[in-house]
Amino acid sequence: MSQSEKILLVDDTKDGRLLLKMMLEDDYKISEVDSGKACLAAIDKEVPDLLILDVEMPGMNGHEVCAKLRQQQSTQFLPIIFVSALDSIEERLEGFEVGGDEYLIKPVNEDELLNKIALIMQQQKEIAQVNQRAHDASHMAMEALTVSGELGQIINFVKEVQLIDTVEEVGHAVLRIAEQFCLHSSVMLTTDRQQFVGCMRDSLEASLLKQVAKSSERIFSVGIRTVVKNDHIVLLIKDMPLDDENRYGRLKDHLAVLMDLANGHLMTLEARSIVIKQRRTFLNEVIAVAEDQIVKTSAVLNKHQQQSQQIMQTMLSDLEAILFSLGLDEDQENKLMELADKASLTLADLNLKAQDFGGELGVILEKLYDFLKSES
Repeated sequence: MSQSEKILLVDDTKDGRLLLKMMLEDDYKISEVDSGKACLAAIDKEVPDLLILDVEMPGMNGHEVCAKLRQQQSTQFLPIIFVSALDSIEERLEGFEVGGDEYLIKPVNEDELLNKIALIMQQQKEIAQVNQRAHDASHMAMEALTVSGELGQIINFVKEVQLIDTVEEVGHAVLRIAEQFCLHSSVMLTTDRQQFVGCMRDSLEASLLKQVAKSSERIFSVGIRTVVKNDHIVLLIKDMPLDDENRYGRLKDHLAVLMDLANGHLMTLEARSIVIKQRRTFLNEVIAVAEDQIVKTSAVLNKHQQQSQQIMQTMLSDLEAILFSLGLDEDQENKLMELADKASLTLADLNLKAQDFGGELGVILEKLYDFLKSES
């Protein structure tokens, strides 16, 4: 790696800084300071690409440092990873509320640290690209994005979401329209199970989404972050435009409408899923009854066939035994035996047809199996 990205380490212990430096110095350009005040002074001279900030420090702690950095325009979007020995959800949420992007527990796992840094760096590049495209657009083009144009995007969302048949794709559709509004977001979907779109299940964002899902408030904001929740979906917007009051208020209204639409379709998908499950249960019950009936019918047919064959054989034996006592001539005996043979063949043919009936029941059962598979 070219070590073009610069990371500033802030920890009041030398050992803590040394451990982090050893993990990162092969891939990044590392600088370090031992206090919150030294951190602010270093950033005044040069803003790094990412800040790894210890929470518990004497004097100014990590949360206070982060809050100050978020108040400055030059560091408003600086990626900040907290490291701490405290692992409660309250501590994590406090770090997120003051503006932290991630939260790692000491002792820090090297693979987890490198993966989270790589992910944050990639997200920053994507945000930078979006911001650059927005910056390059002319002021007239930005003004052209009027309320009617935004409502048009919502109408397109309505058309798009009606064609969606999976819960996860509803989340992706919400993220796409948020991106059309030049917003970055993540979503938690709560139908038959929790699903996350736009963030990892073990991320700080996911922790916040799970926490706010229990809140009675539908819309609330923490700085540039805004959460909009509904029964089956919670949306986190990471970069609301605080510098444009009109657009900020308009977007909050749009997002509330979008969440109603998304939630409504999720309810439709949930109802459809319930119907499918009920139908599958019914089919399973029908198949179980059919299987049981086929077993019973086959047993009856087999027993009937065996009894018929036994009766016919006994009759033929008895007939041959009494022919001599009847005083019939040879021609009469032959005719009588032909009649008995004909009856035997007719009975055998009926037994074959009974076997065919059993096979037809099996075909019906196979059709039920195929239909059950198509419902999956």
